[in-house]
Parts: sequence; structure tokens; C-alpha cells
Amino acid sequence: MSEPDETETQSCGEEIAASAEVPEAWRDLMRHVAINLDAHASWIGTASPEANAEHDGLRRVADAYRDMANAADRAVVVMRSMRALPAAPHDPAAFDGAAFASWMRDKIARQRALAALLERHAASSARALDAAALRDRR
Repeated sequence: MSEPDETETQSCGEEIAASAEVPEAWRDLMRHVAINLDAHASWIGTASPEANAEHDGLRRVADAYRDMANAADRAVVVMRSMRALPAAPHDPAAFDGAAFASWMRDKIARQRALAALLERHAASSARALDAAALRDRR
């Protein structure tokens, strides 16, 4: 006999609360990127029209990243608040198994695509860091 799936032993509220780790990680990444964008804007400065345009653009992007972080943080709070909800009965007649399976397959594909995208960006960032370290050693 196989082990029960984690979601089979959790209430929906517990499952949602446990899934808060995803927007929490997103929040932390978005905040970190915003800090880097602000630092880049300061580095560029505003001494020329071109620098001023880049500076202002970077600040606007940083603000948008902070907005994403704040939205994720709000989701985390709501999701974690659901942990203590009692399990509620679900109407089996209202469950569309085919639609659910289709939705889940699409969700899984999107999760994997996002993971691959994040991995590509992390690899690119690592290459940039390595190149900067190489320049600093010269």
C-alpha cells in the first residue's frame, strides 16, 4: 500500500497555508531585485539626459517589483490565515474531474516553465558575477 498523498491528509486550508511558501519566495526575490535596481539607478546617476532616463526607468521598474512583492506578501498573510480553517465537505457532484485534470496539467506546465526561466536567469546572473569578479582581479 502506498503512502497517502500529502494533500489527502491536509484540509484545504492547511494545503493553501503550506503553499504560501511560493508567494513568500517570490516576495523575497522581488524585494531583492528591487534593491539591486535601486542600487543600479544610484550608480548610473542623473548627470546626463541618457543617465537620467535610465535612472528614472530603473526606479520605476524597482517600484513595480516592490508592488509585486507587496502583493505576494498580502497573499502570504491570507494563505497562512487559512491554516486553522476546519475541513469543509465538498460536493462530489460539483467536481469536474476532467476540467480539474486539464487545469492541473496547465498549472504544472506553467510551474515548470517558470522554474526553467528562473534557472536561465540565475545562470545568466552567475555568469555576470563571474565576469565582474574576473574584471576585479585584473
